[in-house]
Amino acid sequence: MLLKHPKSRFEEIYQVYEEAFPAIERRTREGQEKVFDHPLYRVRVVEEEGKVFAFLGYWELSDCIFLEHLATLKQSRGNGYGRLLVEEVLKEAEKPVFLEIEPVTEADPMTGRRAGFYERLGFHLNPFFYEQMPLKPEDNPLRLMIMSYRAPMTEEEFLPYKKEIYEIVYGVKATD
Repeated sequence: MLLKHPKSRFEEIYQVYEEAFPAIERRTREGQEKVFDHPLYRVRVVEEEGKVFAFLGYWELSDCIFLEHLATLKQSRGNGYGRLLVEEVLKEAEKPVFLEIEPVTEADPMTGRRAGFYERLGFHLNPFFYEQMPLKPEDNPLRLMIMSYRAPMTEEEFLPYKKEIYEIVYGVKATD
């Protein structure tokens, strides 16, 4: 369900966000609150009996949709809530859809499971590295990879989308 006024549910959603993501992959409370006020930011939730169990925070940019954070409470994982939220966005998407993912490594089996989850939804893991810009001033860029919906992309094809993501989501200029 797309929230028309996600700020009214911020505290509850932030709890899920905080539980699901390590500090390097999330903004400060104040930073995330500011994002909730951005006109291009959207939040979808799965709730039961008025309680949020999962959410998807994403950006409806002019040239693409950027899925930023998908999280489910620990006790609700495996119930299909994440799939449901992503499928809702994909069903309505009329432009390219992207997301960032950690590089898949044998040392961390969860990275492969996460990539497989998105591949089953129609995403492709692209063969180039990408830097997520810091979400907090004290953080460094994070080496990730990009997944694209429907078809793989080259780094050159992704560049115009990267520029928009960097500028709007991270507030920085992308370098070629």
